[in-house]
Amino acid sequence: MVEGPGCALNGEKIVGRVRTGQEVLQVTGHATRNEGSSFSILTGSRYVGTETLGKELFIYFGPRALRVHFGMNGSMRINPADQMDGSGKLAALEIRLTNDVICFFDAAVEIRLRDDCEQKVRNMQTLDICSPKFSFSRAEEAVKKEGARMLCDVLMDQAVLPGVGNIIKNEALFNSGLHPALKVSQLTDGQISHLVKMTRDFTLLFYKCRKSGAPLYKHFKVYKQPNCGRCSGKITVCRLGENGRMTYFCSNCQSGDPSQVNVSKVPRGSGLGGWLSKEASGHRAGAEEEEWACTLCTLVNGASARSCEACLSPRSEAGIPPATVPKEEAKEDFSSSSRHLIKYPYNAFAKPREAQRVNRKAVFGTSTLVFTDFSDAAPLASAPLASQSARLNSLASGSMNKQSVSRGESSPKFLAGSSCKRSSDFSGGESMAPCSQMHKKMRIDHGPFCGNKPQSGSCTFAVTEVKVNKVDTKQLSSPRSPCCAVHRRPCALRVVRKEGDNKGRQFYACSLPQETRCDFFKWADLYFPTCKHGKRCLMRTVLKLGPNNGRNFYVCPLGMGRQCDFFQWADTHSI
Repeated sequence: MVEGPGCALNGEKIVGRVRTGQEVLQVTGHATRNEGSSFSILTGSRYVGTETLGKELFIYFGPRALRVHFGMNGSMRINPADQMDGSGKLAALEIRLTNDVICFFDAAVEIRLRDDCEQKVRNMQTLDICSPKFSFSRAEEAVKKEGARMLCDVLMDQAVLPGVGNIIKNEALFNSGLHPALKVSQLTDGQISHLVKMTRDFTLLFYKCRKSGAPLYKHFKVYKQPNCGRCSGKITVCRLGENGRMTYFCSNCQSGDPSQVNVSKVPRGSGLGGWLSKEASGHRAGAEEEEWACTLCTLVNGASARSCEACLSPRSEAGIPPATVPKEEAKEDFSSSSRHLIKYPYNAFAKPREAQRVNRKAVFGTSTLVFTDFSDAAPLASAPLASQSARLNSLASGSMNKQSVSRGESSPKFLAGSSCKRSSDFSGGESMAPCSQMHKKMRIDHGPFCGNKPQSGSCTFAVTEVKVNKVDTKQLSSPRSPCCAVHRRPCALRVVRKEGDNKGRQFYACSLPQETRCDFFKWADLYFPTCKHGKRCLMRTVLKLGPNNGRNFYVCPLGMGRQCDFFQWADTHSI
């Protein structure tokens, strides 16, 4: 469901792109076909303005208002080229004005009086978690009045904190260190104040990511995560609260005893929420304590880095006083050993002859850097691929690992050095052909590093062929989630929702967001057992709190009332 930040951005789009005073020419959409619908009453009215309150969007037409509440996959488009959204669904409502067209998809719409909507916005805008007029004191008082309710229910109540959704709820509770099942009456005033602050902070981070297009999932610590982003412990997933909403929490980091939660010692949330809270409290970390972004290439560098790890610009050019950067180290970064090493974003120039790609964290997100050698010496055509790549690895590691080696560290974010051992790992015992005979793409898979051992610094990685249209029988034979071929991350278990023979059938797909998701696909029930009806079982997950929470089990795929009593734990199923 679209949460408060998404609704606020939709309102800003309408305000910025649709001029007021336009007349409503036509109102269409499948919502107008319902019996008793009164959307035709908007025809002939003039568009006056737009406001938002939490997850509600109000569009004013004369004395009336259109209230929009977006669904789970709700969206809005202005002057779209197609009347359908990305999933092929028609618009719930399409408003055709004199010069613009506004379409709403997967949304609940209704007609209300404009005066009532404006009054509601005025009365509750200081509680709106997304509003610039948000009042911390009023929000804290509103939370305190719900003393007998659980925190997970209070945060999701749109009459208490409009705009908070399930993502904000789970991450705010994690950042505050509080268990979602705690009652408000169990908390101190300081803990309530800290909870409201963490909720507001993560909401601002949510808004910033959605507005800039940055991936929000990288800031998730518990929401839909298998392990805690802080302690790496297992995340508990359950249905909790009055409405049984999905709740994610870490039992190690979120205490069920509020007396053990010290607000002053709770780690701050990452991203925007962390430094917002520091600025508000008047505390600012020293230059040597915080990460810094290079003004030339925007790469986010470590706190101890004296120069940018991508463009080698000294830290003095990134906003740090020159006195903090020793001249000897600045000169050393531009030594002759890195004279021919050029580092640049992959999409900025033509494709190089031979390159190594590395994903790096930058201010605007994750970018891909390409390391290549532009020296005059041309590689021999008959040289094997290992000899060509070894030169690039040597150059890349020569400058990027220089600082970590001097400190006796070995970071997995950097490429392997010249001391790394290279091995060829082919499934059928094949030998590696020379570069001139290679017709398939090669992928370098970096193995786990050997730890922080400065005396050895050796590691191992293998060169493997990209297998196309082949099935990994080891992944199929296991009931556990397979890994996608591109990102090598555990896949997400999804369910077919479209009408047809496969509706309700489960399959594995890439777990990343849609914009970065690969096309991996595999049916999940290929090795599921069959129930007493002879049908392929469905796999469910225990969501109740208890010793079996998180365990998967197989049940009959038929609906309630027709199901047989077949039951089997997935972790005891043998192929």
